[in-house]
Amino acid sequence: MRKIITVLIFVIVSNSIWASFIYVPMSYDNQKNHLKAYGIVYFGLELGLKSKWLLNYDGGAFLIENNKVIENECNIRGVTYQVISDAKAQIILEQISSPSSNQDAVILEKAPKIAVYSPKDKMPWDDAVTMVLTYAEIPFKVIYDKEVLDDQLILYEWVHLHHEDFTGQYG
Repeated sequence: MRKIITVLIFVIVSNSIWASFIYVPMSYDNQKNHLKAYGIVYFGLELGLKSKWLLNYDGGAFLIENNKVIENECNIRGVTYQVISDAKAQIILEQISSPSSNQDAVILEKAPKIAVYSPKDKMPWDDAVTMVLTYAEIPFKVIYDKEVLDDQLILYEWVHLHHEDFTGQYG
């Protein structure tokens, strides 16, 4: 009986040691490709993997459920990451949950359907949001007045408004 209990404890402990996460740092010093990193998180959500956004921790780092596809995609897109143990992830989450820290972990479970409200006849460089989403490889649709009037806003969870120049610098 004692051997069975010992083996059972070993299996439970070793399972928690080997379970792992992909840690994506976002601080200036630790991440070489910030925009692509956001795309990696979105990609993981599309695959059905849960992530945690670590607000005010290492530049707003992410923890993604470990998956070889995500690791490969990080390498392809040039995103800095580390595979960390479940124990290491737990230490980070405990640090964040301290009442004395101004940090939080937000669970991300679903890739939102994104629309950008922007004129269709603009040049690609006229809209920074569409440029960033395209570079980050985050899918989106461009909508404008016709789509709004046709009640298509309900098709999206996130609608980003086009940035206008209100400074007068560009006429």
